[in-house]
Amino acid sequence: MTLKHETLELKLVKGKIVFKLLSSIIVLFFLASCDFVPGVGPLTNIIIAKPNNNSEIRSNYHIIKINENVISDLQTTGGESLTGRFGNKQLPAIRKISAGDTLSIVIFENAPSGLFSNDISSEYSGSRQVVLPPQVVDNFGYIKIPYAGTFKAEGSTLSDLGKAIEVQLSIRAVEPQVLVNIISMSSNTISVLGEVSRSGEIELSQGGERILSVLAKAGTKVPEAEAVIRLVRSGEIETVPLRTIINIPSENIFVLPGDIIFALREPQIFNAMGAVKKTGQYPISFAEQSVAGALSLAGGLSPNLADRGGVFIFRFETPDVAKNLLPVNTDLKITPMGVPIVYQIDFFNPNSFFWLQEISIQNKDLIYVANAVATELDKFLGIAKRTNSLGF
Repeated sequence: MTLKHETLELKLVKGKIVFKLLSSIIVLFFLASCDFVPGVGPLTNIIIAKPNNNSEIRSNYHIIKINENVISDLQTTGGESLTGRFGNKQLPAIRKISAGDTLSIVIFENAPSGLFSNDISSEYSGSRQVVLPPQVVDNFGYIKIPYAGTFKAEGSTLSDLGKAIEVQLSIRAVEPQVLVNIISMSSNTISVLGEVSRSGEIELSQGGERILSVLAKAGTKVPEAEAVIRLVRSGEIETVPLRTIINIPSENIFVLPGDIIFALREPQIFNAMGAVKKTGQYPISFAEQSVAGALSLAGGLSPNLADRGGVFIFRFETPDVAKNLLPVNTDLKITPMGVPIVYQIDFFNPNSFFWLQEISIQNKDLIYVANAVATELDKFLGIAKRTNSLGF
């Protein structure tokens, strides 16, 4: 009996040694790949891993590690911007006449009984002044003036056209003087569409108007936090949140004739996922909201789960912004939504807390915090412990 008991105890000892060896091997395997452990997303080493012949990891996005240079580049290039796309060009101070414009022409004559003493108009303001009926510039750019003939109005300034008429009238009238003004300009209109009270064409004032004054005329029907403004000009398109135009004066640019403005309902949001205290979708409630503020809304990093070196922002950038951020001659991975960029933030570096305050969160950004490897290991050991308790 004693010999049998010794043999049994020896087998148990050997079994424990084998189990420990197997456990060690499994742990090492786990550290290399955690695919079989439940989780909310990839670990840091998976996100930043370089692609190889046997994997498509990182084949569809670019990794950029946040540092001082990247912050500077982001502030220089920015994101969606009306000023960045179109500049802030104002209409010229001296306007030229175009086909379709309606002109007001007043003729003064230095004689009470001169050429225009007869009634050729519907309005008089004394014997020396006559107001001609409104003159519409025809499709070829011409107008006709009684006793003076036909004039090429298109392309002329108001002053030049008035002088040309005076020259022709001086042959028959007594010291004529002509004042020309624009009643309406067919080429000085824009179109406003979408969520507005008054959609259609709006005529601009001769001094020029900015986007907010045009929207005030049209009357937006969307709350500020949910409204985006899309400007179409000469085949180029840019869309920005309404609150950006309101809060950043440089974005309230001058509109130009032929512009098309859409007021659309599109709530601005970002998503927070992974090892944060409160995952979910959050509204961007004001312009220039920082990534630091966005993380605060999500409760910050989970102290028991988060990898401090694995905080990421997933974002689609425009090709122009991506070129400025990535090394020269980088082959950009362009998609219909833009260039997929993954910004990595290392919370082991105290400077990260300053950098996060300098980066603005953008619509549809995804903030992802990876789990720490130790967290995944704890999960695995828990699974192994439960498995062992079942007698496997």
